[in-house]
Amino acid sequence: MRLIHQRLLNIPCIAQVFAVVAFISFRLLINNNVDMGNEIDVLPLAKQFADPTWIPKDWYLNQAPGYRLLFATLFGNLIVAWGFLATSILGRLMCYILVALGLVLIGQRLGLTLILLLTAIGLFLYVNPEQGIAAKEWLVGGLEAKAIAYGWVLLAIAYLLRYQYSAAALLLGLATSFHVLVGGWAALILFAQMMLKQGMQMPRLDHLRLVLIYLLFSCFAIPPVIDQLFSGPTSYAIAPSFIYVFLRLPHHLYPPAWEPVVWLRLIGCLFCLVFSMRVLHQHSKDSSNPYYQAQVDLFQLTLLSLVPFAIGVIIAPFDQQGSWLQFYPFRVGDVLLPLNTSLLLACAVQRTVTRQQIVRIGCISWIAIACALQIPTFQEQIAELKQLPVPDPAFIGLCDWVKTQTPANAVIISPPVEFAEFSWLTERATIVKYKLLPQTKAYIVEWYKRLADLNGGTFPQPAVSETRGVYSSIRQRLTEGYYRLDSNQVSQLIQKYAASYFITRVDHQLTLPIAYRNDRYILYATSSNATLRKL
Repeated sequence: MRLIHQRLLNIPCIAQVFAVVAFISFRLLINNNVDMGNEIDVLPLAKQFADPTWIPKDWYLNQAPGYRLLFATLFGNLIVAWGFLATSILGRLMCYILVALGLVLIGQRLGLTLILLLTAIGLFLYVNPEQGIAAKEWLVGGLEAKAIAYGWVLLAIAYLLRYQYSAAALLLGLATSFHVLVGGWAALILFAQMMLKQGMQMPRLDHLRLVLIYLLFSCFAIPPVIDQLFSGPTSYAIAPSFIYVFLRLPHHLYPPAWEPVVWLRLIGCLFCLVFSMRVLHQHSKDSSNPYYQAQVDLFQLTLLSLVPFAIGVIIAPFDQQGSWLQFYPFRVGDVLLPLNTSLLLACAVQRTVTRQQIVRIGCISWIAIACALQIPTFQEQIAELKQLPVPDPAFIGLCDWVKTQTPANAVIISPPVEFAEFSWLTERATIVKYKLLPQTKAYIVEWYKRLADLNGGTFPQPAVSETRGVYSSIRQRLTEGYYRLDSNQVSQLIQKYAASYFITRVDHQLTLPIAYRNDRYILYATSSNATLRKL
């Protein structure tokens, strides 16, 4: 089986990959490294997996890696050796190379020139910075398991368009091993496309062979899936899926919580997709043309990716516990729709405009303008990179004091929503963060209980009529509840979680010893020997 297509070996293809990587990197490579997005979550988890002695008492960081095993193994050791920032940049580059390779091979199969391919990528990344059309999914950006998985998925699509199904199945297996939901949904979609294309003509043994190849290379995902489905208690006081969907991720998983504008984007994108394909069909003189066949296949694949998306939208009002929605039915379709629409729109332009010189000039001008507009943002990103981790002297002063003046095994209670970067900056354990959501049922319920404790005993429940803004509302109420805790409640928390310190704002006065104070934050201690320190 040839895993690397012959075209990868020629210089023009390598040059195209380099150009796409550079184009993506100019926008995303040094955008909020580590300090925001999901890197602040997954990179410390990876380091803790590689070095269990780093923060041995942190409840969240010491959970099992689950489906992130491959990611944690690969990048955890890099973080231990090189640090968070270097690993973030190197890891992003690795993801971008995978994505660029997939996009170049897809572009070649569609018959796109490099200029039009870059134009399509620019439409996806620069015009639509969120990338996802409705559910806030993204394909390329920070370093995490799904970013690698999407790279394998794009490569699988490239081989699917060449009818090299064994290679596509292998790549889908790799995607699933890195991220079970991205790879799993993509596998269902691409296998459905294979069946539509070759189903009745392909021998049953070939069907079985493709499934076995996929299962073999997705083997790292099988144990966590079995564990998630069959291990642990069969019932909880509150369903983990309800917590996951409605209390933590409604902006991703609950369509009634999406802003109205997303539906307009969705309709507009569907219109552009169908319009592009209609134009390509009308201008195709030979239906057997391989470029046209690949365009039709990509169009069909995009429609198939919207099947689970549509099922999720239809079932959402009835799935009151999130039993179906927890599996992210919107995930793959949410990014494939705008990406593939951009690619097919570029194909339509290239096919219909007779004066290609005008097309090239127009596309080059558009790319140049997009890059020029990105220059100020790129300069800001460089400045922010120099200020990493966060440009807040008071918070950095607090973290520096905690890191240098507290015992390495100290457990510190900190605000549930703010300070998501607290653990990796201080190298000290904390008890829970709203941002840092576990992935197993038992841990999700424990996450819920711990946040309830930091809110005075109850988790903020959204009203039945409340849909949009739930995510922001819960975060705000958790923050307000934390800063209303009285001295007795804080003492009980300290005792329950065997903590040594409690962080709060200076206007949150408690009758507890003060270990550290600056102009914004106070660190209360359990010991009466605590020393007051001021900046």
